[in-house]
Amino acid sequence: MAGLVILFNVLGSFGASNISLTGDGLVMDRPELSGHDGDRSYHVSALRAIQRLTDPRIIDLETIRADIVLNADQQARIRALRGTYNNAEETLRLYDGIQLEWSEGYTVNLADVELDLNSGALRTDQPLSIRSDLGSIRAGHLIYDEADGVVRFTDGIRMTLNPAAAGEEKE
Repeated sequence: MAGLVILFNVLGSFGASNISLTGDGLVMDRPELSGHDGDRSYHVSALRAIQRLTDPRIIDLETIRADIVLNADQQARIRALRGTYNNAEETLRLYDGIQLEWSEGYTVNLADVELDLNSGALRTDQPLSIRSDLGSIRAGHLIYDEADGVVRFTDGIRMTLNPAAAGEEKE
């Protein structure tokens, strides 16, 4: 009982509309979590979350929406069917039907992605595609380092450019 009281106190910063205890863990309906560090901030919500009893810092999520502000000029909106949030490491791993919409006009489709919510870094070792009005890119892997502002694509990169869209942008 004392452990449950402590667990519910830890969850005070994690908003949820309904909480129940099952064999899988602590199940929360419609949880929301927000955080910020300087210019960076994030807001994550899900249809359902299961906090593991074996490690309460790890929460498995279903039907996820994440809004991440990397700086004043860059934001990302992410949708995924499933994911895992690690509170200790401040990471979010998303998988199963992921779509990322970047504020700079890009749409990214992925199978699996790991986000470091502290640094803004993003990584996937699964095939991905990126589309914009200017063209598209397909690659096997991607690493985004927010500190360096560098995106690295590897493993079977294919790029298609749309010169007409680039010409329209200059006018």
